[in-house]
Amino acid sequence: MLAVRPLACRSGVMVSSTLLLLAALSGLARADDPGAWLDRMHTALAELSYQGEFSYYHGGELASLSIAHAVVDGVRHERLVHLNGTPREVVRHGDTVTCVLHPGDRLIDLEQSVPAGPFAQSYGRVLDGLPEGYQATLVGEDRIAGRTAVKLRIDPESADRYGYRLWLDHETALLLRSELLDTADTALEIFQFVRIEIGSPIDTVMLEASVGDHLVKHELVKRDRVSPDWVGRDPRQAVGAFASASSSPMTGGDGVEWEAGWVPAGFAMASADIRRVPSRTDSVANLVYSDGMATFSVFLERAPADLSPVHVARHGATVAVMRRVMAETPEPWLVTVVGEVPIETAERVAEHIRPRSASGD
Repeated sequence: MLAVRPLACRSGVMVSSTLLLLAALSGLARADDPGAWLDRMHTALAELSYQGEFSYYHGGELASLSIAHAVVDGVRHERLVHLNGTPREVVRHGDTVTCVLHPGDRLIDLEQSVPAGPFAQSYGRVLDGLPEGYQATLVGEDRIAGRTAVKLRIDPESADRYGYRLWLDHETALLLRSELLDTADTALEIFQFVRIEIGSPIDTVMLEASVGDHLVKHELVKRDRVSPDWVGRDPRQAVGAFASASSSPMTGGDGVEWEAGWVPAGFAMASADIRRVPSRTDSVANLVYSDGMATFSVFLERAPADLSPVHVARHGATVAVMRRVMAETPEPWLVTVVGEVPIETAERVAEHIRPRSASGD
């Protein structure tokens, strides 16, 4: 799903009105196919213009946000604004993400974090029907934000990921409501539009970040990135390739390279980059894995001297597992796994991040 998470983050292309019409007709022809609805949802999220307000329940807290989304000259633009609590914005222009915060906001000091939203969710690959590891069922119609919605239920085939309930706009397949479900079928997160306009022109001013001398802008700059040829391939190979191609911190003084010894079936690397964090001098390596529905991130950095062996935290559906890399390396390393997966899944991923040399490859 799709969620405001402490950690997280990904570009659509402009299509002609003729292609949109053909896609809509094709979707109507397969109206009883859950996979076809999911394909249309992903296209709608990336390519349609829309604006409105939505509520988001996560970790016992209810937030209200506004969104404006459009594709301008082939580049995807999006602006999320928090309407209650501490003023915050997230503005995306293509691959550039800027967080607009007020001085003293604690999010400034959260490492590797971006306050995101359902529409900032980065799917690891283009869906061809339903991703591996899930079963989808159409369960009727409902009404969300004054629009008729098709309701889908998505159940995982194993306990290493969560399930979903989705409400898609009957006309466009745009996501209007989502619930992320734990193994007991309890909703851990709820997102829902309360007002939505679809297809209307978006004033470009609505897509720009607020300005002011008192505001703090934190821009995520991707310094290095794994080759697109590696995306979707064996995650262990992709991590090794990224480690070989990157300078710091993935490769240590003795050329240590890292690999993921285990990820859940169906997950593949979606992206990899090295990010600079304003509050520190070192960079942080960020590996993102997705199965087409769920996403988790793996962060690697030099470990502080006072790090406890294992630390586990949970906020709503988002879990974070931090632990030392259990290997002989010239310096201590910290691996952090963050995402909307069960704690047991995150722990197992963290346990199997290791120097590539340790596997004998």
